[in-house]
Amino acid sequence: MKNRKWLLLIFAAIGAWLTVSQAASAHTVWNDNGNWVTMTRDVKVLKIHNTVPRYKSYQVASYTAKKGSHYKLEHWGVEHSWVLNSGKFNSNDRYTYVVSAGSMSTSWFKFGIHKIAHTSKYKSFHGYRIARAKSDLTFNTFYIKFTHDIVSDYAPTQTSKVIFKHGSHVYPKRHEWDKIVGDYVTSYTYKSGAWHKGDTMYVPD
Repeated sequence: MKNRKWLLLIFAAIGAWLTVSQAASAHTVWNDNGNWVTMTRDVKVLKIHNTVPRYKSYQVASYTAKKGSHYKLEHWGVEHSWVLNSGKFNSNDRYTYVVSAGSMSTSWFKFGIHKIAHTSKYKSFHGYRIARAKSDLTFNTFYIKFTHDIVSDYAPTQTSKVIFKHGSHVYPKRHEWDKIVGDYVTSYTYKSGAWHKGDTMYVPD
């Protein structure tokens, strides 16, 4: 029984070592100034306020390092396992930007600069969303060239609901926005930094 417990401990240690060694297969030693990596998914980054002694350091904010972004990554192995040190996550004497991941977790990055394909169906579009492909028919907002109006199932203030048709090249705030619900049309115009609701008209088919 004792031998079996020792074997299980040995196998667990070997498994942990293999996880780390696989992540560093292309870099047997981490560079002193970090390695450039590409995020393969969104990861949470904690902003830590450094204090003396170190164990009293505390979190002051949290951010997201987006999938496909590139940062210099350091693997300290003490206090904080994964530390970012470039761009907006530039660690220094006052603050340290720590990736919220286990010391053995390596699935969230790749060594080097890579282009990561986007999986989202939509792109950002002037504060709204727009379909990435012509085949996507889930759009609910489009521009009518003849009247120079934007027509939508939603109001312009419902930003999380609005999806523009693929290929739209309109700047929403420069046009009247008509929300259509059944036989009723409500107009909106953008003035002085805000959308203003106008009249609602009954327009039967």
